Amino acid sequence: MKSIADLARAYRKGECSPVDIVDKLLADIESSSINAYITVMADQARAEAKAAQAQLASGKEAGALAGVPIAIKDLIDVAGYRTTMGAEQYAEHVSKDDAEVVRLLRKAGAIIIGKANTHQFAYGSTGDRSFFGAVRNPRNPSRVPGGSSSGSAASVAAGLAYGSVGTDTSASIRLPAALCGVVGMKATLGLISRQGVFPLSETLDHVGPISTCVQDNALLLEVMSDSPLGAFSSKIGQSIRGLVIGVPGTFYSEYISPAVSRSMLAARQALEAAGAVVKSVEIDNIYEIYNAQQLVLKTEAYAQHEDALNAQAPFIKEVQDRLLTGKGVLASEYLRSLKYQSTAQACFDKVLENVDVLLTPTCGVTAPLIDERTTRINDEDYSTPWLLTRSTAPTNFSGHPSLSVPFMQDEEGMPVGLQLIGKWHDEATLYQVASRLEAH
Repeated sequence: MKSIADLARAYRKGECSPVDIVDKLLADIESSSINAYITVMADQARAEAKAAQAQLASGKEAGALAGVPIAIKDLIDVAGYRTTMGAEQYAEHVSKDDAEVVRLLRKAGAIIIGKANTHQFAYGSTGDRSFFGAVRNPRNPSRVPGGSSSGSAASVAAGLAYGSVGTDTSASIRLPAALCGVVGMKATLGLISRQGVFPLSETLDHVGPISTCVQDNALLLEVMSDSPLGAFSSKIGQSIRGLVIGVPGTFYSEYISPAVSRSMLAARQALEAAGAVVKSVEIDNIYEIYNAQQLVLKTEAYAQHEDALNAQAPFIKEVQDRLLTGKGVLASEYLRSLKYQSTAQACFDKVLENVDVLLTPTCGVTAPLIDERTTRINDEDYSTPWLLTRSTAPTNFSGHPSLSVPFMQDEEGMPVGLQLIGKWHDEATLYQVASRLEAH
């Protein structure tokens, strides 16, 4: 699949048209078996493609995403179409208005091609628990795509969209991006509007882009955050000579498969070869940060769904059981953990005073099998959902921007994702370093 920049050039040269591209994508979606979409907006997408084609043909100035088909996670409102959250109880819930992020994408000329499947209510890391069926990993359909933005990542990885929008509360953009071999950004907390997005945790929720390459991701972030073009992409391709990359030791180096360990070592070597200084660092109170994030998550998730649970609304049992873990949390426990958010931010700020970027695994393993809930690492069994989100959850709490970029594969050809963590509002440096890894 072409990058967004390549697609724009092809449009300008007349090599293809938005109508051609949309027709091909719709045919590919129809024949696909990975179940990436809940709703395909075929008629509207074709109409938008014709409008984009006419505008491009007129020679008038077009938006940065003119004629580019984008998938929207089915947690995010698109006017006139249902927003289901992957849940039976919302199966016919039709949104009246576009979410703010959808409005900005449309303003830039994007074509909304459909609503991407999601782990029910965005509360799961595997991506195989939706009322509309499991999403399958395009790299190997017997394996999970990761969640909760399962369809968002799978649609891009399978060539069924040129980019997508996901949400991330503990891992849900970066993890599926890692498992599907694409690029996913959880930007600085609050950078992208959550208006029109169904919440899981008001404290932890983020919205962000998923794409096939780093350049596209930066462009999508610029549009989705209503930032000037170039705000985040200006450093892509620049030398990283002299940049300091910190590699945390404890916490992030634990529960890691051999394939992920090899990827981390190779990434360190590649960055050093490109002139960066790579050194070991420690993040103060990282275990306490993780534990506080987890308690805030389960408390706010239960509060969000308490009325529906009490009314015995239909939930997938695994999701319902997880929601109920937040039922008995004391107010004092919740408030104590919530107060710890400022400590979390300060601890990441402190380590980032002496380095430009942190490098960690996005998760400790590659994509597990569908329905697998126990994963073996070095002859020990661990909870699969827990393993998948452990490395990403802390920065949902601290708010620091975190980018997953694919780097190498395991012995079965499944992609490994590495996470870059940066200073607040310094997404540009993350993209700069990621572009170096991408080019390796």
